[in-house]
Amino acid sequence: MAGSKDPMATRRLLILFLLLLGACQAPLPKGAEAWSLTGEALFPPELSLELLASREQNLAAARQEQSEHQDDRDAAIWVGRRLGYLGRYREAIDVYTRALTRWPDDPFLLRHRGHRYLSVREFASARADFDAAAIACRVTPDEIEPDGLPVPGRPPHSSLHFNVHYHRGLAAFVMGDYSAAEKSWLDCLAVCRNDESRVAVSHWLWSARMRCGDVAGASAVVAAITPDMDIVENKSYHQLCLLYGGRLGRAEIHAAEGSSGAALMFGLAHYDFVNGAAESARRLMAQLVLDAGWSSFGVIAAESELARAH
Repeated sequence: MAGSKDPMATRRLLILFLLLLGACQAPLPKGAEAWSLTGEALFPPELSLELLASREQNLAAARQEQSEHQDDRDAAIWVGRRLGYLGRYREAIDVYTRALTRWPDDPFLLRHRGHRYLSVREFASARADFDAAAIACRVTPDEIEPDGLPVPGRPPHSSLHFNVHYHRGLAAFVMGDYSAAEKSWLDCLAVCRNDESRVAVSHWLWSARMRCGDVAGASAVVAAITPDMDIVENKSYHQLCLLYGGRLGRAEIHAAEGSSGAALMFGLAHYDFVNGAAESARRLMAQLVLDAGWSSFGVIAAESELARAH
């Protein structure tokens, strides 16, 4: 789980990791969406009957909207998003792929498809989509994207450019290319306009710089993160940044359930690793990869670290 400043060493690690991923590409069992990087078949999450009915209803409404407005790119995006909230990531990818034949190089479609390629552990495809989306963003004005699963008390706050650079960094990070991840997250930080976005990318940028051996640069990233920031949604990332900056102690932070809990647990495991507590890091990551919420970035990152370690 170590980083490297040597470009050739980084390239060898990437090639090895891609070969490892290829070894996991046996036919999927019926109903599975992906293979985990540790070799387990991953199935859509089990939802309560009430939540399942609500999300199926939303999907049906999105499909109806698309059928009535076939020239509306956003209508296609919402079908893909609604499929994703049901854990039907392969179907979502197909929706975005068909839409891209009509709206080639569209950064919104590319960024959403790239996100779902990340979900199913197809990192090279995800990275290619985010690279193309980043190029398209050079001539596409930034705008706030609507929330599909809004958080009470927090209006939409993430933008197109933020999401492209943020997820581009994640794709590079889980492939072990920490220098590229750092560059993407610097681009992401440059378009942050609120504290929610700032603490999320600061956590990952700190992580990438620590893996590159840039301890001073990592410290600089979290120096401006304070306890009184306006945070409702990204409390896990906020706590981690306060930990990195010495404003919280390691024993004061405990992971909860859900995707935010997975993000926090990965952050704590990664913090342990870069601070020399490799056994604690391995134990936390091994626990995390058993999380039923396998599409969360914390779980994906933990899988990638364990896969590279072996």
